[in-house]
Amino acid sequence: MQFLGTGARSTIWQVRSRETNEVFALKRVVKRNSSEMRYLEQAINEYEIGRHLQHENIRRVIDLQRIKRWMSLREVRVVMEYCEGKSVQQNRPTSIREVVRIFAKVGAALAYMNEKQFVHADTKPNNIIVAPDGTVKVIDLGQSCPIGTVKSRIQGTPDFIAPEQVRRGPVNAQTDVFNFGASLYWTAVGRPIPTVLPREGSLTMNDGHRVTPPEQLNPDIPKPLSKLIADCIQVSPEHRPRSMNEVASRLNLIHRQLVKRDQERTAS
Repeated sequence: MQFLGTGARSTIWQVRSRETNEVFALKRVVKRNSSEMRYLEQAINEYEIGRHLQHENIRRVIDLQRIKRWMSLREVRVVMEYCEGKSVQQNRPTSIREVVRIFAKVGAALAYMNEKQFVHADTKPNNIIVAPDGTVKVIDLGQSCPIGTVKSRIQGTPDFIAPEQVRRGPVNAQTDVFNFGASLYWTAVGRPIPTVLPREGSLTMNDGHRVTPPEQLNPDIPKPLSKLIADCIQVSPEHRPRSMNEVASRLNLIHRQLVKRDQERTAS
């Protein structure tokens, strides 16, 4: 067993099966007091949703173990696919072509989740893993939920949270579009957008937030990409792209254009 890192009241370990010698990631969540029950619930939720998903760009969730002491649930262990690599937050790509390639894969994964009637609801650079061979994995389904869910409390990450998540409105595919767009903005320009949930935790609604167009902050960003990001992070869900399929399709087109551009530059 090898320690990999920590999360919300959890520790992540690399483990190996004695029967098959296969390597897995093990998430352990331990409840120290009654107020931490929600962290166990998130881990269980990750398994319950993850077991329905089979996509090459989503980390597989394999098994769930509940550990009780004195008839009370005290620990949850989630066995998952081991994903080698670093998160986009840890290792932000500097090539716009690579940024687009990575996020086209993320878009395909989220589109698949939406088609299965689930919302990831917490897409952010730290939840996107890129392996040394370029494989892209979306991780952490702890806040995921069925489309149309109204959460009992605000869930999301400052800098990437959608306005409807702050207001505790129904979350849907457009919520994933916003989280995705905010993540793409951060990755492309190296700084976050001003969301309606600032880091200091204020819940002041900032619907008039002004976002500097990405192309003004990074001249390597083509206008179609800048426009797509702007469309994704609209405050009103109805003004965003209708689906992650549409977003992924636009990104794939932009990627092909960037590949062609680079080939022409090399040839000349």
